[in-house]
Amino acid sequence: MQSTHQLHSLQQLTDMAHKWGYDYELANANCSVRQSGEFDGTIKTVTLPYGVNLCLNELTANGDDHRSGTLQHCLTILLTLDGDEPNYHLDDGSPLPAERGMAKVIATKDRMRLWCRNPRGHHCRSLVIQAAPERISDKELAEQVERILQRNHVFGFIVPQYTIDRANELFGFCDNCVIGRLQTHSCVLDLMAQVLRAADQDLPQVGVMAPHRDVARMLKVRDKLVTELDSNHCLCDLARDVGISVSALKSKFQAVMGQSVFAFLRDQRLTRARQGLESEGWTVKQAAYYVGYQHPSNFSTAYRRKFGMPPRDSLSL
Repeated sequence: MQSTHQLHSLQQLTDMAHKWGYDYELANANCSVRQSGEFDGTIKTVTLPYGVNLCLNELTANGDDHRSGTLQHCLTILLTLDGDEPNYHLDDGSPLPAERGMAKVIATKDRMRLWCRNPRGHHCRSLVIQAAPERISDKELAEQVERILQRNHVFGFIVPQYTIDRANELFGFCDNCVIGRLQTHSCVLDLMAQVLRAADQDLPQVGVMAPHRDVARMLKVRDKLVTELDSNHCLCDLARDVGISVSALKSKFQAVMGQSVFAFLRDQRLTRARQGLESEGWTVKQAAYYVGYQHPSNFSTAYRRKFGMPPRDSLSL
């Protein structure tokens, strides 16, 4: 995986775009920004053995960020993981919302231009996958992608939280270690499979599954749960936060996220606890407390049910 920790010039970005086969243009005329660096942060790029490109980036704009890219015959997947949501627009001026946890898929048959307009200080962590049929070595995968590219269109789908967690972990792996490489391949293949299923309508797409407003509300509930794992959540408060009834929250959350509110919360708590035990030096008692369990015994029981082992077996050495 190639890594760039400071983008010093527009040429670095245009070179990366050229490798991916699209035209890139930065519309910022501020010369001082151009001289000091367009962004602060990190970009990691890799071309996987079967020909799919991945870009991980966490960038802060040093000035008004006005960019555009002209996509050629390819499939582009945009996934915002954290920070400010980018302000994307299509060539006709229509907005392309990039909410956290929502994958946006741009299928480009011919040429399609994508604009990004963000203010100075805009900070975002995101993932981009590009799949161009002519560069994919797996014949069946190339054919599946080609089927999606029969016309220019954009669609979206909700990304499971476990996929988002896995994608965020990629930022912490060393560039050339075996584990990092395998995790990268796993994450990309997982997202590609989700795209193919969504395109075939085996999984309902956003708009078919639930109105956009409902999706936005449930993502807000999800974000609150994930960022406040140690809180004592109740359905009435969560429903009030997004302006709906408790019964509506229960049904809409199940429809959008694929599981109940408290099943989702339990999975997130236990997954975070395992991370703390394995890599952050937490004790079992600390893990239980940090993720919202009042009694370590209840935590241990839930942990064993999910992972098939007691939490003490996950303690870092």
